[in-house]
Amino acid sequence: MSDRIQSASASHAEFMRAANDELAKFERSEREFRKKNRDERAKRLQLPVETYDAEDWRIRKLSSSLHRT
Repeated sequence: MSDRIQSASASHAEFMRAANDELAKFERSEREFRKKNRDERAKRLQLPVETYDAEDWRIRKLSSSLHRT
């Protein structure tokens, strides 16, 4: 492989890595924003805030004592 092709593929790999890092950072901040927004709306509407199991996000648990089993 010529030096030019190797340089181009290395440059592309660096670009893709940087793009993926930025996307991951954006997704984290978006999740935090949505969680904060959801919690603020629940507080304003006086609704119980649901928490999710870290291992399985489909399992919902109420954080207040209003939850009946």
